[in-house]
Amino acid sequence: MTVPPLFGWEFIVVVLLVLVALAVAFFLMSAAGRNVSERAEMQAWLDARSNRRREPSTELRDAVPE
Repeated sequence: MTVPPLFGWEFIVVVLLVLVALAVAFFLMSAAGRNVSERAEMQAWLDARSNRRREPSTELRDAVPE
């Protein structure tokens, strides 16, 4: 055999290592930063779906004849 069995794999390994390093760097930078707008949006969503009971409006009580 004149060609080594791992011929050409070095390039693929280097590319994969660079991609993994970029992914790790991206996740570290995104985890380090604080995105206040997403947190505020999530809190607003949670507030909107809360199940607190509210008193009926006075309009409905006044509309019912006694």
